[in-house]
Amino acid sequence: MDNINREYIDSYINSLILDEDEKLTAFRNECQERNLPIIHKEVGQFIKLMIKQSNVKSILEIGTNVGYSSIFFSHVMNLEGKVVTLERSEKFYQEAVNNIKNFNLDKNIEVHFGDATEILDTIEGSFDMAFIDAAKSYYKLFFDKACERMKSGGIIISDNVLYQGMIASDELVVRRKKTLVRNLRNYLEYISHDDRFITSVLPLGDGLAVTLLK
Repeated sequence: MDNINREYIDSYINSLILDEDEKLTAFRNECQERNLPIIHKEVGQFIKLMIKQSNVKSILEIGTNVGYSSIFFSHVMNLEGKVVTLERSEKFYQEAVNNIKNFNLDKNIEVHFGDATEILDTIEGSFDMAFIDAAKSYYKLFFDKACERMKSGGIIISDNVLYQGMIASDELVVRRKKTLVRNLRNYLEYISHDDRFITSVLPLGDGLAVTLLK
C-alpha cells in the first residue's frame, strides 16, 4: 500500500493509534496481507475524528472493496448510523456483503452493486458525509453526484488524491499514469478553487482531500 510520507513517520504515527476492536483489527490485518486497497490506518483515525466531531450519522461511500471502511465507519458511529456503499466489482461486492454479515452489520450498511456513475442517480436520502475511494479519473463526477446527496454543511472526503506523489511533481509521473494525474490535478483545483467549497488537502496516507460544502 502506497504512502507519500517516509515510512518511519507513518510507522510512528500508526504506533500511537490504539486498536479498539480485536475482530476489526484482525480483518484489517487480513486485508493488508492480501494487499487490498483499504484505508490507511492514520487516514481512518482522522476520519474517526471527523465523524465524532461533526456527529455524523449517515455516510455515502463510493468504492466498497471488501467492506473494511464501511465496517470501520459503522463502528465509529457506535453502530447507530447508516452507511450506503457502492461497488462495481462483483467479486468484491460479494466479499463485502459476506464480511458485513459476519460483523452483523447488514442492517447498518447497505451495499449496492454496479457502476457508481449510474447508481448514484438512484440513491435516495441525504448524507452527513461522503467518502470517495474509487476510480480516480472519475473523482470529479463522483464528487458532483455526491454533492446532490449531501445535507447542508456536509463533508466529502476523497482518498489517495496525491497518488504516490505524482500529483505534486512531474518528475514522479510515469507515462501510463499521465491521464490519471491530469484528471486528479484538475479535480483538486476544482474543489480547492470553487467558492462553494472549502477544501484542505492533507499528506495523510496517499493524500486526503477534505471538503466542506458551504
